[in-house]
Amino acid sequence: MKHTKHTWAELLLPAVWLLWMAPLCAAGQPADTLALQRESTHFSLYSTAGDIPVLDTLASALEANYARITQHLGIQMAAKTSVRIYPDVKAYHSAIGYPDAPDWMVGGTWNGTVLMMVSPLHPGSIHTYASLMQVVVHEFVHIAVAYARGADGFAGLPRWLNEGFAQYEAGQTNDRVRASAAASLRAPKPPTLAQLDEASDMEFGNMNGYAVSVTLVDYLITTYGIDKLVQLIKAPASCEAIYGLPVSTLQEQWVAYMQQWKPE
Repeated sequence: MKHTKHTWAELLLPAVWLLWMAPLCAAGQPADTLALQRESTHFSLYSTAGDIPVLDTLASALEANYARITQHLGIQMAAKTSVRIYPDVKAYHSAIGYPDAPDWMVGGTWNGTVLMMVSPLHPGSIHTYASLMQVVVHEFVHIAVAYARGADGFAGLPRWLNEGFAQYEAGQTNDRVRASAAASLRAPKPPTLAQLDEASDMEFGNMNGYAVSVTLVDYLITTYGIDKLVQLIKAPASCEAIYGLPVSTLQEQWVAYMQQWKPE
């Protein structure tokens, strides 16, 4: 049923993105038949002819969020970001070299510089047109974060911080996600940040790591401001110098807040 699918997607969506943030093909960028179809101020969009009708909407979504994301990170990106839109889930999975991947894998980055995703016109069995409009913004956030961190890229960046910030900027925080995270944190043995960072991709998803991560980022931004959060992204080892508190204390504050959280 449509409502059931939408609810499932809202809870599962954050589990999509981390898997493909590392280079997808050791020999180089995956080969495909996509052609350059659109140019906007900051993006070059590649697709098949069948997906041309959705490219202006994707470009508008990216451009509408571009200034805020880059300003938050304090960067001016030197080149346009390439966006590769695959006609369906099967084509995307083939391009990334994982033909048997589950349908919830619909987007990622190649080498931290190229955005790759399934067309919103054919979102598959888990996602929706609307959710893929958030995916494209989420994936661009990862690219912008890698750019802001320079030569370090994603190395040394905590998984919860990377994923949580991308979800926050893409508008993937809502009461359903908060309720899911709160339930996880009320469990007898809630996931710790260390466990989330040490988990495999599948384990991270099974631990509800995406919902947990975005609520922590949201808490830190609401409580201490986005400037400190961005400083932490750029220098994760300097948490105590940035916040005046060790990460363990920040975690305790957030867990206490989430354990008492109720929707307004």
